[in-house]
Amino acid sequence: MQQKQNATITYTGVETPIGLVFAAFSRGALYRISSGTETEFLQNISPTAGEVPIRADSILNDYARQILAVFTGDTPAHLPLYLETLTPFQQKVLNMTAKIPRGQVRSYGWIAQAIGSPNAHRAVGTALAQNPLPFVIPCHRVVRADGQLGSYSGGGTAVKARLLTLEEVPVAQAAGKFIVPKPFEPIYQP
Repeated sequence: MQQKQNATITYTGVETPIGLVFAAFSRGALYRISSGTETEFLQNISPTAGEVPIRADSILNDYARQILAVFTGDTPAHLPLYLETLTPFQQKVLNMTAKIPRGQVRSYGWIAQAIGSPNAHRAVGTALAQNPLPFVIPCHRVVRADGQLGSYSGGGTAVKARLLTLEEVPVAQAAGKFIVPKPFEPIYQP
């Protein structure tokens, strides 16, 4: 049974190359991040957190700069991440995804292999769909085995394509779908 958080959750808005994103922090760690409107962000986070987050732009200035760095690639972010509410499997998936270098992509199957669950590519997709920290844990760098981008919890397939393009990953459109031309990932070697 999961306990309700006791710490106050603060949040801020960050203007990025893909528009305004909102980031919430709890216990000094990044708790949630998403694009969209502030109202949508608060509606999505409040039921999860069990409390209404408090906007604290000036207090979170340093964190906001680090989040912007995630988008611009100027420096790697060194944000502590709050993942305690996730299952061990989800944490393994997100930790492996966090290791994908900027400007590269991997498939759901590659992630499944890398975490020791080679038949779990669909479960990997489900875990990434529930990623509370898109952009920072770069699930936009994970695509289908055929190169199609697939869904993206950070704002849809068009946002995923835009993020990859910002990272200089070649993205094409074929039959109305965004794809990354093959080959796009190294052979998995344990």
